[in-house]
Amino acid sequence: MTVRPVPHRRGARVAALGGLLAACLAFGLAACSSGDRSDPAQAASDQTSATSPLVQTVDAPLNAAPTSGQDPADATGAEAPPEPLTTGTPTQTQMTALTDLPDPVAVSTAGPIAPAGNIDQIVAEVPVTTAPAVGLTDPADFGGQVSARIAQVNAVQATATLPGEVSGPAVAVTVEITNSSAQAIGLDSVTVTLSDTAGNPASPISADPSAPLSGVLDAGAAKSGTYVFTVPTDQRNPISVTVTYSSGAPTLVFTGQVAGG
Repeated sequence: MTVRPVPHRRGARVAALGGLLAACLAFGLAACSSGDRSDPAQAASDQTSATSPLVQTVDAPLNAAPTSGQDPADATGAEAPPEPLTTGTPTQTQMTALTDLPDPVAVSTAGPIAPAGNIDQIVAEVPVTTAPAVGLTDPADFGGQVSARIAQVNAVQATATLPGEVSGPAVAVTVEITNSSAQAIGLDSVTVTLSDTAGNPASPISADPSAPLSGVLDAGAAKSGTYVFTVPTDQRNPISVTVTYSSGAPTLVFTGQVAGG
């Protein structure tokens, strides 16, 4: 009996598998090479998309002005700044040239002015004189062509209006001053007092019809003022009224009884 040699099957299988693998590698390389040559722009775009961040590009400068009807934020691609707040009404400022400014005030270089007196100076006293008393309704002379008289004396009932005043029976005395000189005189310093029968000073009161003398008395004019004093009814006969208008003039005294009082 004759035995034929049988080919080795494993070697054949290895050889066939190697050939198949070589064919697959060749086919894969051919396909890849064909895909790269088909669209280079598409490949570059895919590569850029994969590696670049998402950034929006704007085809306008940063200071571009918006077109009509366009939102300012759309012109630059950024959020537009808020508009400034305007309040009130716009005003116009008129500038003044330096030549329009007034000339500076001249400054004195003479030094301080010497005072008219000092605290050590002794001022001579002005003697206060009292003119002789006259009747209650008689005129009296201050000197310097200025005179006074009691124009009217009335018994009244007074009502206190200020602190310290006393309501009750009172006497209203109207004093008239006549300026026969050529110059006006002041009446703000006129002082009128009243003393009752016992010689006690009566309390002045500002109630009606009180209207003291004040202001200026022109040359050749006369003016009257009324003064009210609280005086008990049993202390009015007689009464004494004094009138003073200037420190350089004598004090006038009028004495008499109050009619009806």
